[in-house]
Parts: sequence; C-alpha cells; structure tokens
Amino acid sequence: SGKAVVSTQSTGMIVLENPLLEDPVDDDESDVEDMEITGALKSGKISEGAIKTISHVNNVSKLKERLEAIQKKLPWMENLDVTVDLKVPTEEMKAIINDNFKQEMLFYKQSQIGTQQSIARLKGMGVMTQRPEDFFAEMVKSDEHMKRVKEKLISKQLTLERTEKVTKMRKMKKLGKKVQQEVLKKRTEEKKQMMESVKKIRKGKADAEEVDNFDIDTEPEASGSKKKEINRKRKAKDSKYGFGGKKKMTKKNTTESYKDVSSFSSRIHSKPKRSAKNDKRKGKPQRPGKSKRANMKNKAKSR
Repeated sequence: SGKAVVSTQSTGMIVLENPLLEDPVDDDESDVEDMEITGALKSGKISEGAIKTISHVNNVSKLKERLEAIQKKLPWMENLDVTVDLKVPTEEMKAIINDNFKQEMLFYKQSQIGTQQSIARLKGMGVMTQRPEDFFAEMVKSDEHMKRVKEKLISKQLTLERTEKVTKMRKMKKLGKKVQQEVLKKRTEEKKQMMESVKKIRKGKADAEEVDNFDIDTEPEASGSKKKEINRKRKAKDSKYGFGGKKKMTKKNTTESYKDVSSFSSRIHSKPKRSAKNDKRKGKPQRPGKSKRANMKNKAKSR
C-alpha cells in the first residue's frame, strides 16, 4: 500500500508532509486529505505531475543495523536492567487479563523477584546496597533557610493550637450556660415544690413526710395560752406609718372625699378675727416703728 504526497515547490505550499514523520492517521482524516487533494486538482492549484506515490517497506535488517549504531553498550551497573520471566500458564493468564487485582499482584511479584536478583548481583560485585549508620547526607538547602522553615512550621502549629483552644473555650462556655440554665430550672422547680408543700401544711393537708422535712409543729395551740400583746409604741407607729403598701398619693382628694364635709367644724377650722382681746400670741412685745424709735431717741437726748 502507498500514500500520496503532494509537493508544490513553485507556490511554496505543502499540502501533505512526509508520512514517515507523521503519526498514524485515522481513516476519516485520510478521506479529508483525499478530498483536499481532489479539490486542489480541480481548481488548478496543483498539477497531476506533482503527485507521487510512496510505498512503505519494512526492512528489518536495516532497522537492526540502525539500532546497533545508536545503541550505547554500557555496563550493567550503569543501567541496572533486569528481565524477569514468570512463565505464567495460558489458562491462568486468561483469568488475569480480566482481573485488575490479579494483574497488580503479578506486577508486584515480578518487581519483587527483579529486586532480589539485582541486590544479589550487586552484593556479588561488592557494591553496597544499604546506607551506613554513620552516613550524613549533605543538605540541599542552607541552615538559614531550614531555620526559617522551622519557624514557619512552629508559628502554624501555635496558630492551630490557639484556634483549637478558642474553639474548646467556646464549647465549654456553651456547656456552662447550659448547665447554669439547668441548675436555675432545678432551683425554680424546688422552690415551687416547697411553696406548694408550705401551702398544704398551712391548710393541714400535708403528709407526715412533708411535715418532717420542714420541721413544723402542726398541732394547734392550747386555748389557755396567752397571745403575745403588741406594744403601745408599736401600735402608734403602725397607725402613723402603716404596714407597707402604697405611700404616694394617699392624701390626695378623691371625688367622695371632696364632697364629704361631715368632719368640718367652723369652730375648729375657721380662724377668729384678730384683736387686742383675742390676740393670744405669747412672747416679747412688738418692736416700735422707725419714726417712733427716732422720736424716743430725740426725747432721751433733750433730757
């Protein structure tokens, strides 16, 4: 089989390059190229003499000669090539082809055997395959650079620890609030229960267990016992200041108090006319006026 190559040196245009330098072309792409060549022939861009047919020849001997010319014959130590033939039976190979896991295991075994053969061969050549205990490899990066890397890692670690600590504290705060709410709720319930028990004890409907909890004597007092008398001074203060409650606006008039005049007495509430007889003011006599005092002073001087 051959392939057509079009060359137009007069126009400087190459329609198709050398197929030996190209990758294999699909059938669809070759059809497109044939159509392009046909169109170019019809339009007169290329002539029929410019089309040549190249036949592909598989010359094995020439290829081997070329391979030997470019091949580098280096010692085994330089390339470490190892070929392992596992000799897997045909039936087992058919099962392995359709099973990815078995394929991977086959590759693993092949690599393991090749490694063992290479190590044995290297030891026979006197080549060390393990690093000595006192071996120190030279660092690619400087100590200063590694110091900066270490500081960066430490700062990241500290930031991470700080973040974790803050997150933990937030969680503990939420948990503390929850516990506090539960404690307050429990206290409220206990207080409510205690008040209900006190009410039952007062009404005499409480059980013996509730009475024992509060240590209250529920038996009525003897009829002959004397009640505690209130002090007279206490009574006076109670009548004056009351027993608590609203203090403001207590003396303000209301509609009823404004219309109520039953407690009014003209003898008590009306003021008598002022005169020398009914002037009952006590104390020193009234001081004389200014003119009188001046006359009295002049008379005293003339004497």
